[in-house]
Amino acid sequence: MKKRGIFSGIILIGFGTYFLLERFSLFPSFHTWPTLLFMIGIAFLGQAYIGKDYSAILSGVAFTGIGVHFHLASRLSAWPDDVSVLTLIIALGLLLQYVKTKQALLPTILLFALSIIFLFSHRLQQVFTSVTFDSLIRIWPMAFILLGLYLLFVKKG
Repeated sequence: MKKRGIFSGIILIGFGTYFLLERFSLFPSFHTWPTLLFMIGIAFLGQAYIGKDYSAILSGVAFTGIGVHFHLASRLSAWPDDVSVLTLIIALGLLLQYVKTKQALLPTILLFALSIIFLFSHRLQQVFTSVTFDSLIRIWPMAFILLGLYLLFVKKG
């Protein structure tokens, strides 16, 4: 049974805490929009796991992960500030949702693989400086299109 008030309760507690800390100037480095994204994500995750509304897992991980990502990217110079981190966060959300729903394993695996490849593509290019690797990096959008067409029109069921 899904509990309806969990998201609203958590979001109100989170925003109230945020504005209270802001009013008293406690933890000023966290008075930013990534913190609000993080709180929204926690509310979605609470709805997902406490309220057994597993469709909220992806949203929760996405909001929480993006909030954490922007906090870390602004504070740690070694943190990768790349779109591949965002796709990795979405892949993690899909994986956690798959664990509960047993749906969408193939897109999850593909997104994880692509995220890892893109996250380390600069290092891989240094290791493999061949024409083949450079060609693969340039044509990956076509692979997305072809795989999408296959999933839409060929694989039914």
